[in-house]
Amino acid sequence: MPVSDVVAWYLAPLLIIPAGCATAKPLMAVNTAVADLRAQPHTTAERSAHDPLEETQLLYGEQVRLLKEEDGWARVEAIEQPEFSHTRRWQGYPGWLPAAVLIPFESLLAPTIVVTEKWAAAWEDPYTLTPSRWRFPLGTRLRATEMGGQLWKVELLDGSSVVWLRYPSAHSLAELSALSSLEKRRTILRNAELLVGDAYYWGGRTPVLASSKERVTGVDCSGLINLAYRAAGVDIPRDAHEQFLRAKRVNALQPADLVFLSERSNPKRIVHVMLYAGGGDVIEGPGTGSAVRRIALVKRLGQPLDWLAPGAVIDGQTVFFGSYLP
Repeated sequence: MPVSDVVAWYLAPLLIIPAGCATAKPLMAVNTAVADLRAQPHTTAERSAHDPLEETQLLYGEQVRLLKEEDGWARVEAIEQPEFSHTRRWQGYPGWLPAAVLIPFESLLAPTIVVTEKWAAAWEDPYTLTPSRWRFPLGTRLRATEMGGQLWKVELLDGSSVVWLRYPSAHSLAELSALSSLEKRRTILRNAELLVGDAYYWGGRTPVLASSKERVTGVDCSGLINLAYRAAGVDIPRDAHEQFLRAKRVNALQPADLVFLSERSNPKRIVHVMLYAGGGDVIEGPGTGSAVRRIALVKRLGQPLDWLAPGAVIDGQTVFFGSYLP
């Protein structure tokens, strides 16, 4: 199939949810460091090779639209993770969360910083003597005030509590927004490099926290990309297929652009995404049982970058290039 035909097929309506009943549903925010969005209620993320009920993970402060509650579980749309595939229309990522991890959106304070290390420790006091129970993963957005270039004073969602983060743990969203395209690309790559060596986890969207016994952590291929961009202040969809839908098509790659692979013998369905790292390398979450890695494209696809072009078919998979930055 010609690339132009594939692009035309994807330029079907890409509209966010229309006004109506869905917008009247109450907005909530996630009030735990990481929450697993499940395909079915009353299920728990499994420390197994593959957990098909794991849809995605939500970070502290992420907004959701509450659709219904059932026996202590909440059916939600994760509106900060737009997706298209479930219902053939743009919506927040759908799934189930324990209702106890949600807090009314009215108490949410607009974020000013984003966590830019793998896991940011928090403290109860500005002298960093008393550790807080809170620990925030890469990509978490928080409302904070900068304190003399040494600390961030973070206001929590309950509206009355504060914790303190060391200054290098996070960056100002305003400053990230003002970066040049080149600097943003470098920041995205730095974020992705932090995850190299972390375990692949289907539906995962958090750095590995080896000491955690409370939750499963890790990233899948598109979770890696989503997180690397989010921690640079750039919002993109959650899944590889949707990331392709929203990306600008390009014929030549720059660092932090994306390399997409289709389902075998089906160029209309994108099933894998990799981050171009420059120098002919990509960073990817290769699949269940593997770890995030940096690998040469020639080793990954069997052809050097100079020989690749959008629409090339390798082992039955069609290759496309996409970008979110100038």
